[in-house]
Amino acid sequence: MKLTQSLLHSVLQLMRSWYAVDRVRVSPTAGRLLSLRVDDRILIRETIFTVVNRQTIASRDGIRLTYQLTSDDGNAELSVEPDSAGTNYVSELTTDNCTTTIYEDDIIELGRSVETAGNPHCHD
Repeated sequence: MKLTQSLLHSVLQLMRSWYAVDRVRVSPTAGRLLSLRVDDRILIRETIFTVVNRQTIASRDGIRLTYQLTSDDGNAELSVEPDSAGTNYVSELTTDNCTTTIYEDDIIELGRSVETAGNPHCHD
């Protein structure tokens, strides 16, 4: 009987502590940026990019994600990290020419690359 009460007490304590903890909340767009995967295609300011690599890096403000991208115009890098307050995410696109701040409205997800559906190099 004591074991059951102890177990029930532990479960209730766990539920109380879970409910009382602050949770990280991000906008849906920031959440999508944080969940891009290799072979996803995105449209950034009229250029279609394909994600070729994803790297997670610890920064002083939290976790920074770096995506290596490729397009017909060349390679680029998209960095997504929390701002100094840790409340919003800041994105920067680095190409051969420059580094540009990217806003949530600048990025549209297009889905997975068509080439991942099969082997595009095999012909009958």
